[in-house]
Amino acid sequence: MRFLGGAREIGRSCIELEMRNGRMLLDSGINLGSGDRNPIEPSGKVDALLLTHAHLDHSGHSPEIVRSHDCPIFSLPPTKDLSELLLLDLLSLTPKDERTFSHEDVMYLRKKEKLVSYGIPFSFRNAEITFFDAGHVLGSAMIYIKLDGKRLLYTGDINLTNTRTVRGAQLDLPEVDYLIIESTYGGNSDVHPSRKKVERKFVMDIEKVIESGGKVLVPVFALGRAQEVLLTLIDHMDSGVLQKVPIFVDGMIREVNKIYTIHWFWLRPELRNKIRALRKSPFDHPYVDEVRDRREIADINEPYIVITTSGMMQGGPVLDYLKHIGTDRRNLIYLTGYQVKGTLGREILDGKRDITLPRTGEMVHIEADVKFADFSAHADQVNLLRFISSIKGLKEVFLVHGEEEKMIDLEKKIEEKGIAVYKPSLGELVKL
Repeated sequence: MRFLGGAREIGRSCIELEMRNGRMLLDSGINLGSGDRNPIEPSGKVDALLLTHAHLDHSGHSPEIVRSHDCPIFSLPPTKDLSELLLLDLLSLTPKDERTFSHEDVMYLRKKEKLVSYGIPFSFRNAEITFFDAGHVLGSAMIYIKLDGKRLLYTGDINLTNTRTVRGAQLDLPEVDYLIIESTYGGNSDVHPSRKKVERKFVMDIEKVIESGGKVLVPVFALGRAQEVLLTLIDHMDSGVLQKVPIFVDGMIREVNKIYTIHWFWLRPELRNKIRALRKSPFDHPYVDEVRDRREIADINEPYIVITTSGMMQGGPVLDYLKHIGTDRRNLIYLTGYQVKGTLGREILDGKRDITLPRTGEMVHIEADVKFADFSAHADQVNLLRFISSIKGLKEVFLVHGEEEKMIDLEKKIEEKGIAVYKPSLGELVKL
C-alpha cells in the first residue's frame, strides 16, 4: 500500500494497492482547503480506480487518473451520476488557466465506468472485491478486498447512524485482517449529539431569527448535507414548529436532488416508501423555490432561508449571499458541516469577521450571527471504536482522513483494545 493522499490530513484521499499482477487506486480526490490540491502520482500504471463515493475529496482527481491510465472506474450507480455532476461543477468554478482536466475528460469517464452493487463480489486480476454500505451519503461504500489470503477493508467516509436519507453503515461484515479507516472525528472531544437534538436546536435558532425579521444563510455541501437540511426544514414547517417562509435553493443542490430522486432505490426504506407512495420528489414543497436571479433575492425584505453551496464557503453562490446576508446583524449564518483548515468557512467558524472572499479578493465584514449545527455524516470517536470492535479477525488498523491531533487520540483508544494501529505518512509505502 502506498498512501498518495489523505495521510495525516483531510482531503485528496487516495491509496495505491500494488499487487503481483496489477495496481489499483482506492479513491482519487482533491484537497478543498489550502495546500497541495492533487494526490501524489501513482508509482506505475493504474489498472483500476475504485471510488467509495462522489465527494470531491474522494473523486475529484479521477478524470486525470482515467485519462492518464485509461483504466476502468468501479462505483455504485448513484456515485457515477453524482461524481459526474460534482466534477462538471468544479470545472465551471475553476478559472481556465487553473483547470487540470476538461469537459471531455469527465465525459470519458462514462466509457470506463463499471457499476457494482452492495454485497455482490466481483473479481479483478487476482483480487475479489466487494462494496458494502458505508452510510455516509447516497451510494457511499466501503471497499473489501481479498487478495493472496489477506483481507483488507477501506471505509472511505463512514457513518453508523441513520439519517433522513440513508441508513447507517453495514456492520455484519466478513472477517478483516487490515482496516483502513477515516478519523475525521476521531478526537476525544468529538462527540456528536443525537440528530434529534441537532435538528431541534437548528430549527429553534432559525425560528428566532425569522420572528425578529431576519434572514438565514445555510452554506451546505450539495451532496448529502443539503438534502438532510432541506428535509429537516420541510418536516418542521409541515408540523407547524417552524414558520412557513420561503426556502430558496441555489447552486448545484437542485441537480443533486434530482439524482437522489432518480436513484430512490438506494435511499433508506422510509424515504423510499414515501417516494413510491407520493410519486414525487421528497424535495418538492410549496415553500421551496429555486433561485433564478440572486439580485431579486437580495431585494426581498421579508424573512427567508437560503440553502446554497459551497459548504466551506470556498466558492459558489454562497459568496454572493455573504455580501448582503452576512453583513446584517439581524441575520444568521448557519454552518452545517466540517470546515477544513485553510477554508473561509473555518476562518468564520473560528471567529474571524473581516474576511477576504476567495477568487475576487473582496473584503467583507461579517455582522450576522454565526452558528454551527453538527449534521455530520461521519462517525464520531465512540462510533469509530464501535465499528472497529465489531470487526472479527482484525490484525492492524491504519488511520487516514483526519487531522493528526485527532488521530493521536483515536490511536491511543484503539491500542487500549489491544489492536495494532498505525498512522501512515504521506507517500509512505507499507507492505502487508
